[in-house]
Amino acid sequence: MNVLKYGVDGDGNGHVDMVRSKADALASTANFLRGHGWQPGGGYQPGQVNFAAIQGWNAASVYQQAIAIIGAAIDGG
Repeated sequence: MNVLKYGVDGDGNGHVDMVRSKADALASTANFLRGHGWQPGGGYQPGQVNFAAIQGWNAASVYQQAIAIIGAAIDGG
């Protein structure tokens, strides 16, 4: 159901294919997070505004914490 609601044709070929198109997968993921309240620059660590969007992606707390740790490493922290 999420594919129907949040799927985006990121590569512009007229089809949403999150298996074979990295552009579609990335654009669809961004659209899903935006649909769950993602705010640019809002932070994604526990207690920050975008952490709730990560919780919408996956309810497992270990997954949420892993994403926050990876995001901090990408940000250089």
